[in-house]
Amino acid sequence: MSQCFTELASDAQRLNHNIRPIDDCACGEELLYGERVQVTEVPVLTCQCLWRRYQRAAEAIVAPNGVLIADPVARNRAINAAYARLWLHDSRFQWAGLAAFASKQVGCGLLHAAQSIERIREEYEARQRLRDSRRESGLLTPEKMPGQAEDLREYQQAQARNPLSVMDARVPGEELSVAEQQFRHVYEMMAMGNTTLFLDVYPLHQFYAVRGLAELKKCLRDREKIQGHAKWPVLWPVGQATLKFGYVRPEIEMAFEAIDAGSVAESVEHLAWHEQRNILQPTIYENSHLVALLRGNHFSYVTNFPSGVAQAIELTLTSQCQRVDDGRTIDFDSSPLADLSDIDQRMEFVLRAASRFDLLLNDSNKALLAQSIREIALREEG
Repeated sequence: MSQCFTELASDAQRLNHNIRPIDDCACGEELLYGERVQVTEVPVLTCQCLWRRYQRAAEAIVAPNGVLIADPVARNRAINAAYARLWLHDSRFQWAGLAAFASKQVGCGLLHAAQSIERIREEYEARQRLRDSRRESGLLTPEKMPGQAEDLREYQQAQARNPLSVMDARVPGEELSVAEQQFRHVYEMMAMGNTTLFLDVYPLHQFYAVRGLAELKKCLRDREKIQGHAKWPVLWPVGQATLKFGYVRPEIEMAFEAIDAGSVAESVEHLAWHEQRNILQPTIYENSHLVALLRGNHFSYVTNFPSGVAQAIELTLTSQCQRVDDGRTIDFDSSPLADLSDIDQRMEFVLRAASRFDLLLNDSNKALLAQSIREIALREEG
């Protein structure tokens, strides 16, 4: 096993026992029931203490020093690496190994959206420069022609790089075009879902890895109680109204019971249902705007109209974004009417990917997958 978690003093301390010898505890006089008595304050390790520490450990990955990594792509790389380290730490955490690839694929989507926004912006700015140049030049003279020709050439190049050029529109007074707004919405929602899921599942794995199944089950219902503390606020991007933090779902307990029993593939299925139904469905897939954009993207990809705009919905079990044709790329659906927001359609895809991952881990491809996971673990800094 590799080093995955930062060692904490609580790792060696007993649950619901004092963490400091009584003789070392502060003793003072207090008024109790009308009498002065000597009171010794004894700190005790509780379930909430543990959850707070493991939650902070997860937060430190996406928000070092309490500041959320502003760039969603960089934050995604940190999440990918953390998932990869979980699997490298303990291969029974097979869901985490699969999640390293799935989260990497989210990062590919973030890059696609960011690049699309950049190309739209570049074309708009080049067009503005061309218009300004023509407006300022007035009467076209031979000495002004080279400058305008250069502006025109830059605009044509930017236009060629933007596949949405002829289909986009910009509402007067709006800073972003319609297409930019759509890509931005997808970008922000994907980043929020990626971060929220990580903050939910990573502490669960750390708790189990350090404290074991019995204490995890004993403490599960105390996790939600750490939310709302004024002194130690919990980072929860989606907000309580959309998704209640730390709410106990049966899939969580079943997943770690399966891990403990050695039923690794079964644990992946339980965590996949938790991930998709309990976390991502309310967090992103019930957002009607995102659903419409995802359906449009898939239709565009399958029909190739408009050409070069859409990105495939697929999972590639490598450290790269590019698909491979050796069985390590799992496609969503070839029907143009397929709907990723539909939990049943999405789970069919997810479970098919989980089954393929399990199969490849148990044949000659294991070393190849392990190498890809190691590459993801090392790619945190870009």
